[in-house]
Amino acid sequence: MRFNISDEGVATAARALAQFGIEVDERGIETVLVPSAEFSARVADGVLTVCYQKRVQIFLALKTVADEYAGGEYAFSRRAAFRNLTYMLDCSRNAVAKCETVEELVRHLAVMGYDSLGLYMEDTFVLPGYPYFGYLRNPYTREDIARMEAVCDAYGIELVPYIQTLAHFNTLTRHYAMDGFFDTADILMAGEERTYEFLDALLKTVSEYFKTRSVHLGMDEAYMLGRGKYLDKNGYKPRFDIMNAHLERVLALCEKYGLRPMMWSDMFFSQMWGAQYGEDIAEEIARRVPLTVELIYWDYYHVSEEHYAAMIQKHRAFHNPLGFAAGAWKWLGYTPDNRYSFASNAASARACIREGIPRYIVTGWGDNGGECSPFATLPALLHCARMNYGMFEIDGDFEKSFETLSGMPFEDFMTIDLCNRVSESTDVEEKNSANKFLLFNDVLLGTLDTTVYEGLGALYLRHAYALRRAEKRAGRFAYLFRTQLELARVLAVKADLGIRLRAAYADGDRERLARLLTELRQLPARIEQFYRAFRAQWNAENRPNGLDVQDIRIGALKQRILVAVEKLDDFLAGRAPTVPELEEKLLDFMGHGEEFEQDYDQCEWRWRRMTSVNVNE
Repeated sequence: MRFNISDEGVATAARALAQFGIEVDERGIETVLVPSAEFSARVADGVLTVCYQKRVQIFLALKTVADEYAGGEYAFSRRAAFRNLTYMLDCSRNAVAKCETVEELVRHLAVMGYDSLGLYMEDTFVLPGYPYFGYLRNPYTREDIARMEAVCDAYGIELVPYIQTLAHFNTLTRHYAMDGFFDTADILMAGEERTYEFLDALLKTVSEYFKTRSVHLGMDEAYMLGRGKYLDKNGYKPRFDIMNAHLERVLALCEKYGLRPMMWSDMFFSQMWGAQYGEDIAEEIARRVPLTVELIYWDYYHVSEEHYAAMIQKHRAFHNPLGFAAGAWKWLGYTPDNRYSFASNAASARACIREGIPRYIVTGWGDNGGECSPFATLPALLHCARMNYGMFEIDGDFEKSFETLSGMPFEDFMTIDLCNRVSESTDVEEKNSANKFLLFNDVLLGTLDTTVYEGLGALYLRHAYALRRAEKRAGRFAYLFRTQLELARVLAVKADLGIRLRAAYADGDRERLARLLTELRQLPARIEQFYRAFRAQWNAENRPNGLDVQDIRIGALKQRILVAVEKLDDFLAGRAPTVPELEEKLLDFMGHGEEFEQDYDQCEWRWRRMTSVNVNE
């Protein structure tokens, strides 16, 4: 639809949205923009009037009108449930998005109505004075941040740094130059002056690189705080005392640089003073947490509204400002899980609206490799954006809006989830990381074979057919579906190959083993096709460093297949009396001994754990 927009700043930003059906043309409908206390749009007498509370709502309104207006008079009025709707992009798990990728993402977020984009950067920005911070990680420079921020500003989107100030500095622990900074694992040494000199530099840099005064401090999952070098030096102290003293030092630095801090809340619930996650918080604990920090309750593992509401109530004990973080599931390997995202986010959004939570963050984590594209979760992102305005259903209106957002039919796009579907079940809680563990599960050692059933390969063949059809209609996202198609083609052979090999070997069925050897020989070529598709996806979206990890992993996978071919060939040719690995008796991956648990809710995401039980450090 064509719009005649006199505001040149808005017009310039809108011209970049043609892919969403928005065109700027003097012959288009006259568009009047009115700052207002409400968000609405109305067409009357050939004039479109957009009333907006936030700049980003202008672009949401333009897309909505382009989707819905069919002539004559038209109007809508909507009220946002959340004061702030954020998408957080993980730029720390190897995939450091190109500036162009972030800019394209911003355009998608704008027409959905997100008013904030978080960049999760553990050590992926340049930190003056600390050359090993971001070393060989393709970190963002000050100029990169300014470039991305300019695009965000054009649409009224706040670009916010999500950093770490306590733990999750795993990559820094690999540098000898950083040895003295850590207590244990990836947790900083609390109470040390050099730690606060480092954090001073960190927060000073963030305050200079970003226009916003908002900052997310992280501080999550530091469960071994005070249990390493800190304990050796200072003796035993309660973790809450260490945590709170550290937090006060960091908040003082935030005040020094005029920053408004947020942090994850889990450390105040998980094992901090012997309590279990989900228990009530003692008043003497709650009142000691500084009120100047906003707590963010993160949780994307439940589909019950009551669960989220109950946990929000437990957070009320702190009296701190409170926000919530949901998830667009993209951290289970190469394949997203939009289906589960719909269910978990609908439950949490309803609870947050009911409880009056003002900030709703949709996280896009990339644990253990950053393999999955943020664009693969567009269905989940649109769902959260629509829920902000009270539209929870995945209905015809949703599907129409999604098609103009993505350029392809919703039903076709949802095939992008298929490599995580290991049955025909519609049970939404059947979530798993099958795309990754079936790929890397060793064909000989087969530690995850206990979770696999024979016939799974045939299901992946059907997935491949569906993905091939979707790819033909995928337009600008065809490269995402090519990756998934090639992955499905690998898994159509490999998913249950290990258990078929083991069964044929146990039966002494040499004829069947010979047929399976033929399948094994096909795998390296299929894996190479998958790798090339994935590499093209990576190079289209991300900076180069980090892909080396995929080279290592997928290269090792191909080598293990070649070893399996050689061993089976030697056995069948009489050059070897056995295949030793197939003589091994498997035990259940989930710890149930000889009773195998074929649990379809299996979310193992760690490459090392799914490949071998042997030393791999």
